Amino acid sequence: MRFVLLSTVLVFSAISGYAQKIKYKDLFFLLDTENYKDGEPLLKQYLSDPKNADEGNPNLQMAFIYNKKADETDILLDTDEYIAYADSALTFYAKAKQFIDEKEVKKNDEFYQAYQRRDIRTGKFGIKLADVHFDIENRVNALNERKARVQELQIYYTKTKENYEKAQSGFKKIKDDFPTEKILFLRADEDLLARVDQVSNSAKLSLQNFESFEATIKKVDKPGYRPALHVTDLIDYQKDGESPLMLTDDNVLFWDYPKWAESVQKGYKEVVVPMRAELIEYDQHLNDLKERMMQDSMSMAEHVKPLVGILAKIREYDTDPLPEYIFKYKVADIKNESFKMDHLYYRDSSNIDYQLDVAQTKFGYVKEMDSLVNLLISRDINEDQMNYTSYIEKTYNDVNALGSYIKEQLDNVIRAKKLVQDEIDNLGERARWLIGKNDSIPLFKEVNRGLSKYVPMVVDEKFTAGFYFSGKTAAEGYFALVDHAKTQKLKAVFKVDNDHFSKQNLDVTKAIYTAEGAGHYYYILFSAQLPEQEEYAATVAKIYTSDGLAWVKNVTLETAPLDLLINPNTDDLIINYDKANYYGGKEIADRLVLTKKGEVK
Repeated sequence: MRFVLLSTVLVFSAISGYAQKIKYKDLFFLLDTENYKDGEPLLKQYLSDPKNADEGNPNLQMAFIYNKKADETDILLDTDEYIAYADSALTFYAKAKQFIDEKEVKKNDEFYQAYQRRDIRTGKFGIKLADVHFDIENRVNALNERKARVQELQIYYTKTKENYEKAQSGFKKIKDDFPTEKILFLRADEDLLARVDQVSNSAKLSLQNFESFEATIKKVDKPGYRPALHVTDLIDYQKDGESPLMLTDDNVLFWDYPKWAESVQKGYKEVVVPMRAELIEYDQHLNDLKERMMQDSMSMAEHVKPLVGILAKIREYDTDPLPEYIFKYKVADIKNESFKMDHLYYRDSSNIDYQLDVAQTKFGYVKEMDSLVNLLISRDINEDQMNYTSYIEKTYNDVNALGSYIKEQLDNVIRAKKLVQDEIDNLGERARWLIGKNDSIPLFKEVNRGLSKYVPMVVDEKFTAGFYFSGKTAAEGYFALVDHAKTQKLKAVFKVDNDHFSKQNLDVTKAIYTAEGAGHYYYILFSAQLPEQEEYAATVAKIYTSDGLAWVKNVTLETAPLDLLINPNTDDLIINYDKANYYGGKEIADRLVLTKKGEVK
């Protein structure tokens, strides 16, 4: 080994030193040992001399060099370079075969020792021209065949990549226009389906070309590649489908765009189209109910089909769908009009509470409509147009007509809201007074005690009681039944303990009451603590709901009254004391009892 290295160094030194007089025998040693790094530049220099251009072995060695370079060149990434090397090798093979003859082989047999073999007939070793030519022909045939395969492979390689990149580019553009899968289905139309179909067709062509690419690469001698195709589903629409096709990898990831395209087309036809038709049908259903209700003056609220099912479908694609607010608004409108139909003559009723309840219920519907129509006004109409093109066009012709419809509804709601609010204010004020022939009793406690003749101490849905200040006499007590018409059908005015009940001590005056089980009569008790004492002054009145005042009695209580009870056996009135808050120094009874006629027991 040392001898070979030393010889190489000496030969290279000799050649370098006398570059102008290169001897092929010295150069051949480098070429024969495949030291092409050092030998190739010298060989090219040698052949550049016209005197040497027609020598056989140098041309053959040049063919070997280019053949080796072709073999070492990447057939996929550097195909043009490979073809150039192969063509150069074929050119030099042709020259070598032309220039190598019997004379060349015999004269320079040391250059062709690789072809030496034993003659079967004579048993002697020798070199035959036929063997040299046969080897060259085999090399040429093999190189031509490999070159043709590589060129064919390059065609399939390019077509596979081009079609895949076309599919991927189309897919990415779709994602740019439809950022999420939900938006994709929500806005899908025939134009999108055509784009999806183009992605699928390009991907299928790429797959077909890969099959030819894979089959061809198996026929190429020493290809350097053994690609295995892995077709992968696009599961995450936003993340998948982005990685490039790497045909030079052993494991080739191929995103299954055709399968994705099929799922989009299937979802569009089987889900999106029926869902859109259902939206349009439901909208028309609500329009028909409204029209019928206005023509026939009859309630249609019970005929509204449930909205839950269709909303569940659309919310799978849009958490804030335009049709939902339009439908809810129209349903609220139908319920409002239906309620008005059900209570068409409520203003003819004498029942003020009923009238007020109807007006407040109407206001509830109008308020809901107001909220919904304002939500519609605040929406991005351009975004809605992209999401619900077919719905808008089929139900409102275009987005401008939809905008006009929403604006019209807003105006209607504003007017309706004002009318109902005025009605509520008027009825609410009327419901605050118990109207009599000559005066009105307030049914609220927030009266101006300095100006009002009546100061309510108890306001119940069935009666009211308090103090009456006529200005002519001292304070009087009053009790009045409250009916649905808020008119004074029964009012009792009675004397009270004027020494202890006046406008000046109303803040410390309390009122408690009780009623007989069937409501035939009431007891009302007014009380105020005596100055610097534990005792309380009290006025008790018994009022029959049919006949009015039965009796009134002033009594002194040993402490504050806790509550009133009626003995069911004797009809006696029991005034229980609030002994838990009694701080006097003497023993007191638990209660004070009055007979049904007002006598102290």
